[in-house]
Amino acid sequence: MRGDLHTLRRVCSYASVVMFAGEIAFIILTIASLALGIWSFLSDDVREMFTDLIRCGSSDLSLISGSVEMALLFITMFITVKAIHDIMVPIQNDNSPFMEENSSHFKLICMTFLISSVPLCILEYLNREDLVLALCVLLICILISVVMYCLTIIFRYGYLLQDESDHTL
Repeated sequence: MRGDLHTLRRVCSYASVVMFAGEIAFIILTIASLALGIWSFLSDDVREMFTDLIRCGSSDLSLISGSVEMALLFITMFITVKAIHDIMVPIQNDNSPFMEENSSHFKLICMTFLISSVPLCILEYLNREDLVLALCVLLICILISVVMYCLTIIFRYGYLLQDESDHTL
C-alpha cells in the first residue's frame, strides 16, 4: 500500500504544478479573448484575424457572442483547473485522497459546468447559428456535470469509510 500512496503523492505533486500553470494560462486566455474582442471593433485587421481565430461570423452580434463565449469557456476551465489543483495539493501531504474538502471541489466543478451550460449553449448558437453544435455544447456540459457529481458522491462515501476506519483503529 505504501508504494501506491507514494506514487499518488508524487503524481499529485507534479499535477499540482501543471494545474497551477493551467490556472495562469486560463487567466491570460480570458483576458486575451476579451481584449481581442474589444480591439476587433477598433481595427479591421484585428477583427478579421480574431473572427478567423474563433471561427465566428463577421456580424457584431457574432463577434460579441464569440468573445464572451470564449471568455466564459476559459473561466469555466480556470475554475475546473483550480479545483483540481486544490484537490492535488492536500493529497501530497495526507494519508488518503478521501478528504471531505475534495468532494466539495468536485461539486464545485459540477456546479460550474451545470451553470455555464445554458449560457455557453446560447452563445454558441448566437456565434455560429448552428443549433446542433449548440445542443452538443449543452449536452457535453451536462455530461461533465453528471460525471463530476458522481465523483462527488464517490469521494464523500470514501471519506465516510476512511473516517469510520480511522475511528475503528
